[in-house]
Amino acid sequence: MATINNKTRPRKKASRSKGKTSNRHVINVLREGRPVSLDFFRRHAWLILIAVVVVLALIGQRYSNQDKRLQIKRLEHALATAESELVAQKASYMSLIRENEMRHLLRSHNINLDYQEQPPYVLSE
Repeated sequence: MATINNKTRPRKKASRSKGKTSNRHVINVLREGRPVSLDFFRRHAWLILIAVVVVLALIGQRYSNQDKRLQIKRLEHALATAESELVAQKASYMSLIRENEMRHLLRSHNINLDYQEQPPYVLSE
């Protein structure tokens, strides 16, 4: 009764050796290019085409967004420049209005004061 039954053998050793050959088989199959055959491309042509179109659309969208961001920065810079020019022009305008109002008040009250266009001369001894 010393017969060895196949069911009593340890299965770990068998699975280890089978796993090593399985890994080698997978590596060989990948190296030879069998999983990505022409038949694969024929079966999944629409899926591949859709994936390529989506990737190209995303790239185009990213370029468009980047271009629009640069344009926004340029326009913000131009706006800031225009606003500073507006403030300078407004200050100059307000100064002229105040000066004109003062001249009008002087004329209306018959006061002989006038704005001097030239700076005063310094007389030396």
